[in-house]
Amino acid sequence: MKPAWLRTAVPGFLLGLTVTRLGFTDYAELRRMLLFRDLRLLLAFAVAVVLLIVVFAALRNRLDLGKVVFHRGLVPGAFAFGVGWAMTGACPGVVIAQLGMGIGPAVVSYLGIVVGARFAARLRVAAAPVYGGPRVVGGDCASVD
Repeated sequence: MKPAWLRTAVPGFLLGLTVTRLGFTDYAELRRMLLFRDLRLLLAFAVAVVLLIVVFAALRNRLDLGKVVFHRGLVPGAFAFGVGWAMTGACPGVVIAQLGMGIGPAVVSYLGIVVGARFAARLRVAAAPVYGGPRVVGGDCASVD
């Protein structure tokens, strides 16, 4: 059996290599995509989404993904994610690739991801009784089931 770090390091390296080679780590490229000035990255993103939909549909029975639950926090959370992506020019996976490339401003983006994730976890736990969301496991707001 492979060590846990190897099972995540290899796919992580491949993701970083892919997003770097496609141009997702370049803020100017991403800005052109978000403004619909260059559709190359948008098409690459769309192909990736379609591919993942097919893969998840094929593996649904083999993976224990649980039931998908939509709640009223989904839209504001998606909006906040999109605003953060537009402001920083990077989604979380790309930020890790940028850090690996030595792009300094990615440190600020990474800190924003950490703070935002902790804040979202606290909101999620606080709102759980309202929308029937996850219950807290062990009293830690970051650990929910």
